[in-house]
Formats: sequence, C-alpha cells, structure tokens
Amino acid sequence: MRSRRSISDIVAVVLLIVIAIAAAVIIYMWLSGLIGSVHTSTSATQVKLEITGASVTETTSGTYSVQATVYNPPDSPSTYITLGELEFTNGTMICSTPISTTTTIPPSGSTTIGPFTCSGPAASPGTPVEVVLVTSQGVQVSYTTSIS
Repeated sequence: MRSRRSISDIVAVVLLIVIAIAAAVIIYMWLSGLIGSVHTSTSATQVKLEITGASVTETTSGTYSVQATVYNPPDSPSTYITLGELEFTNGTMICSTPISTTTTIPPSGSTTIGPFTCSGPAASPGTPVEVVLVTSQGVQVSYTTSIS
C-alpha cells in the first residue's frame, strides 16, 4: 500500500511541474506579442495608401478647398477616406472635416478625394501645409504641399 501512495505523489509532482512550465510558456508568448498579435485586426496594418498629389486653395480668408489624389497599391485592401485634415508643417491643426462621400479606393487604383472645404486660421499663399487623410481603418497618410 505504501508503494502505491508514493507513485501517486510522484505523478502529482510531475503534473505540477508540467502545469508550471505551460504557464511560463504562455506568459512568455503573451509578453513577447505572439498571442497579442492574433487578437488584433490585420486590416489596418495592410493598408498602404499613398497620396500622389494634393492642392490647397484658400477660397476666402481662412476657408480652404483641399483636393488629393490617393493611390492604393495592388497588395492593399480596398478602403475609403473618412476624415480630411489640413495642418501646418509643424503639426499645428488648421482644420479638420469628415469626408461624407464614401468613395472606395480599390487596390491598384488612384482616386481623387475632394475637393472638400474646411475653415481655420488664415494663411498666406505659399505657406507649406500637410494634407492628412484618415481611412476607415484609422490609417493616416499625409502629403506636403503649399497653399495657392
């Protein structure tokens, strides 16, 4: 009877060691990002839009008309622009406006966004600005141009 009880104790110790090792491996994977990346959406990381051209015109003092041409590479999913922003090159926001047209930008295609208007502080012609577009996945893409 005594020998049977000692085998049971050995099995219990081995099981505890296996459980501890498994827990350590899971914690290591979680901390290194292997498990965390499984739960995140990959669509935002796959969007690779590029603004190939943009124009900013001050229509009246502090009101701007912004138009941009966006290229979506062949290996990027279809997306659309939800927000347009205009910033000074130092990062100061001039204006921001939601883009109400849901024009889909297909892979391997260029699409013209705008013109959309927004209002902010007046700037003189020739002032460098950044046109920032935000996709439905939250990806931001920017282009530097100057006010005409």
